[in-house]
Amino acid sequence: MAIWTSRYSNKELVENKDKYYCVGISLGTPKFPLGYTVEQQCYSLAPKGYMLRMELEKFTEEYYRKLECIGNDKIIDMVMRFEKTAADEGKDLVLLCYEDVRIPEDWCHRTVFAQWYCEMTGEIIEELPDPNPPKVKKPPVQKQAKKDESKRTAAQKEAKTETEGYEQMSLFGMAGAMI
Repeated sequence: MAIWTSRYSNKELVENKDKYYCVGISLGTPKFPLGYTVEQQCYSLAPKGYMLRMELEKFTEEYYRKLECIGNDKIIDMVMRFEKTAADEGKDLVLLCYEDVRIPEDWCHRTVFAQWYCEMTGEIIEELPDPNPPKVKKPPVQKQAKKDESKRTAAQKEAKTETEGYEQMSLFGMAGAMI
């Protein structure tokens, strides 16, 4: 039996759900329907929240430190127990998180964990093949252009309002008005 990493929305897990024993290693659990069962959630392998804002190099240092604080032997034993449970059911173990690591800028702690595990045990954990094409992200330039367009539109509306002669009235400036 093998150990894999994958994202929760990998359709391979749905199409062959009887083949995989799925364990979440993310901070939270998916709120969207999966089409398969996540057998366990292992928060020990999830990064700490503050770590998610780090660049990969700094993240790797901090994540390795987190694993070392738990204990390398404890982590390895835990993964081996997951793997044995999966094997007892005739399944491969899959460690799950959210990011699509096929998109270069979307690295994930699960690949950092796989690297750590290989360094500790010599066992290679590969990413489970995903039959869906990766979603192409819009370049940041397009997002900025959309923001600029939105600002222009708001400025045009404001200019139009000023030219139409609307006047701001104040309740306090209406001396003698009856209520």
